[in-house]
Amino acid sequence: MRKLIFGAALLLPALLQAQDSLTGKVVIDADPAVNRILNRRKDFFRLDSTAAGYRIQVFASTDRNEAMLELENFQLKYPEIPIYLKYDSPNFKLRVGDFSSKIEAQYWFARLSEEYPRLFLVPDRVNPRNFSE
Repeated sequence: MRKLIFGAALLLPALLQAQDSLTGKVVIDADPAVNRILNRRKDFFRLDSTAAGYRIQVFASTDRNEAMLELENFQLKYPEIPIYLKYDSPNFKLRVGDFSSKIEAQYWFARLSEEYPRLFLVPDRVNPRNFSE
C-alpha cells in the first residue's frame, strides 16, 4: 500500500507538468479548481492582519468586575477610541487605541493623563484602522 501511495506521489507531478522541448520551460496544466483551493488555503492561513503600533494601558487589576466597570466607563467617555481587555495572569489590563505612530499615541497619552494617572504607553500589535479625532 505504501509503495502505491509513493508511486502515485511521484507520478502526480509528471501528470501535471509538460516540458516544452524548444524553450525548456515547464508548463503546468492543472485544473483551475486546484488554484482556487490553494488560494483559499493561503488566505485561511494568513499569519497576521495586525501591524506594529502602540496602545495606552489605562487600568490594571486582578478583579475582573472592576476592569469591566472601568471598560464601560471609558467607552462612555471616549466612544471613538477602540478599547481592549487583556488578561495576563493574574491581571486584567485595559488598553486603548490602535495607534500606528508613537507621536499619535503620545498625543492621546497627554490627553488621558489627567483623568487616568497611571498610564503606560505600550508597544503592541494593533489593528489597522482609520482613526482620527
